[in-house]
Amino acid sequence: MFTKILVGYDGSKGGKRALQRAAVLAREYNARITALWVREPLPRHSDMPGEPEAEAEAAAEYFQERKKEVEDVAAQHGIRIDCEVRRGHPAKTIVNFAREGGYDLIVVGHSDHSELWGRLLGDTADRISDHAHCSVLIVKD
Repeated sequence: MFTKILVGYDGSKGGKRALQRAAVLAREYNARITALWVREPLPRHSDMPGEPEAEAEAAAEYFQERKKEVEDVAAQHGIRIDCEVRRGHPAKTIVNFAREGGYDLIVVGHSDHSELWGRLLGDTADRISDHAHCSVLIVKD
């Protein structure tokens, strides 16, 4: 049914649930799977010398920790999961990455934000489901 699965992964509780569900689907359908971490762009200007470099280093370290988590899930399910990182707005970046890569399923976790917050601003999962070219699975508890 699905041949290429993209999972938005940020290390949150919702992201971890989405990664587990995507891994099960990838194994079941013998599909390729990629975990994508989207980080916000760094500010262009900083008042503190060295701040952009420190932010970039912290982001790289954070990505390595998420990559290790993804590798552990892949080993648990006996599959391979590719890892990618991109900069940009999370929903827009995930939708564009999926379209450009020919993915036929996007899996994301439901936000842990309050219902009011989600209604006011909309959460990433809602935005992805509104704009994606393919099926979207939003994993809830």
